[in-house]
Amino acid sequence: MTFLLFSFLLCLRGAFSYILYKNFISKKVVKIDGFVANQYKKKNYYVLKIKSKNLTFYTINRDDLKNLLNEDVSVKIFTKHISFKNYLFGFFAPSFDLKLKEPSKIEKYVENQHKNIKITNLYKALYFGKSIDFSTRKDLSTLGISHLFALSGLHLGFLSAILFFMLNPVYKFFQSRFFPYRNRYFDLGIFILTTEFLYLYFTNFPSSLVRAFVMETVIFISLIYLEKEPLSVLIWTFLISVLIFFEKVFSIGYFLSFMGVYYIFLFFKYFKPTFVNSLILSFYMYLVMFILGHYFFYNFNFYSFFSPVVNILFSVFYPVSIFLHLTGFGGLFDKVLQWYLNMGEKNYYVNVDFWILLFFLSLSFFAYYRKWAFYGINLFALIVILIKI
Repeated sequence: MTFLLFSFLLCLRGAFSYILYKNFISKKVVKIDGFVANQYKKKNYYVLKIKSKNLTFYTINRDDLKNLLNEDVSVKIFTKHISFKNYLFGFFAPSFDLKLKEPSKIEKYVENQHKNIKITNLYKALYFGKSIDFSTRKDLSTLGISHLFALSGLHLGFLSAILFFMLNPVYKFFQSRFFPYRNRYFDLGIFILTTEFLYLYFTNFPSSLVRAFVMETVIFISLIYLEKEPLSVLIWTFLISVLIFFEKVFSIGYFLSFMGVYYIFLFFKYFKPTFVNSLILSFYMYLVMFILGHYFFYNFNFYSFFSPVVNILFSVFYPVSIFLHLTGFGGLFDKVLQWYLNMGEKNYYVNVDFWILLFFLSLSFFAYYRKWAFYGINLFALIVILIKI
């Protein structure tokens, strides 16, 4: 019955997307507001990748453009020859009347605290879901910390933790005196999710953050309210994500974030959530995500072995950096960040074969039911790392 209901809802979701597509192409010219996610020169013209709330597309411009990365723009595009498939997954469209839009005051406030454009873009990616230039993305990938500067469930998790530890003692004080019958975790959860939704609105609903928010909402309802086991929670999260995001679920980013959550659940299935184990978790995640990450991304150098430590330090850096930017001292860590990024300039090619990935994913599935398989994925990942480097 559940399968039939899901299939029916999926068909409705597909039909809704197709109606949106037909409405989109019914106009020969469409004006789109978005931001420039990538820009590079090719012969005598520039290629621009533009992201809006609902669309991602490429276009070209023959003007002598300045660096428009992360700039808010409006552009008019011709919709002829855009297929339904390309509408869903990204398309190319001729365009004209490209116009720069005034950035928000908060973005200007952050920009004015930094002199280096690369560092500025790092913070804009961290806070507003903006893009990072190719060179910096490569350095981050080489160092194994790309996930830290791409808005995702990690950052929502930090935001949730910060809000919870700030509000929990205050709530307990009033609960003990005025409403002892209330479920503290449920009430705080609702407040935190509401705050995170406002953050999504503030950042213009970046797709990676919206997907993470949906995942967090489903996990909250299932674990706190319905008390479902973690594996069924993840399955329902995926199914609901398919209904909401449709084609966007089938992306590398979503796959890696989904598997990341799975491995975290897997870890705490066999280890209690203590402070020491939370530190061990960072090293464990580096180990199990190495195979997945290096199947898709090949850059590597030996400084990436320090990424588990950097992950731990990031839990302090992230809230501190927010506070520093709010008080006008956001540039305090700029030299340290630039020094660390420079370490990623030298890189090596490390590629994981498909059969290794397939075997690892299969063993990962059995690891949820058998403890020997859990230890097996860690040992197998370690062997792969030693062989590949």
